[in-house]
Amino acid sequence: MEKTRLVVCVLIMGMAAYGCGDVSAPFDDFEPPEPDLSLDPDRLSVGEYIATPCAFGVHGDGLAHLLDKQEWALVDVYFGRESEAGPWDSPTRDDIDLVTSSGGRVLFEFNIPAVRSRILLSRIPDLVRNGYWVTARDVPNATRYDVPELGVGFSRALQDSDVELYESLGGRVEHRLGLINALSGVLPNQSIPVLRDTPDVVYVQAGSVACLA
Repeated sequence: MEKTRLVVCVLIMGMAAYGCGDVSAPFDDFEPPEPDLSLDPDRLSVGEYIATPCAFGVHGDGLAHLLDKQEWALVDVYFGRESEAGPWDSPTRDDIDLVTSSGGRVLFEFNIPAVRSRILLSRIPDLVRNGYWVTARDVPNATRYDVPELGVGFSRALQDSDVELYESLGGRVEHRLGLINALSGVLPNQSIPVLRDTPDVVYVQAGSVACLA
């Protein structure tokens, strides 16, 4: 009997991609649609924050409003870095393991420390609390893989041509930061490697949340 239970458990893990401790969770058969790879800035799509580490601060509620929500959500999960050494061009194995250990399914890895995941809303608080500066945004358009608050730093003074390049890659510049030779905005994920390989670009990094005391 125990052997039969073990086999059933393994099958559930393979089909639903969550552990045997989650057999009571609703089954999720979501598959991502074909991506929209358009570089038209009008097609950019970015979701709102679902969860940030600020919820666990002095005045936070620990995301208590999510704890009883036993429903799957499509979210983009962004991971912080404890060191400037990065890596900044992809999620790490530990990042991915954090999502899967929280019962999530990783559907896509971005060209920054981020993934697109299906996860129960009730598991997001643990995901954020157990990681380093983890944030989660909802995904309003599952065909788009656009990165918000993407900063680009240059080795010389900011030029109009830098803005034009960002826009030619399908992006929308939201801030010009001349004092630090940088700009930031929203950019399609597939354009990030092109930007990184551009002469005079010294970094391409996603922004992070700042919590007020």
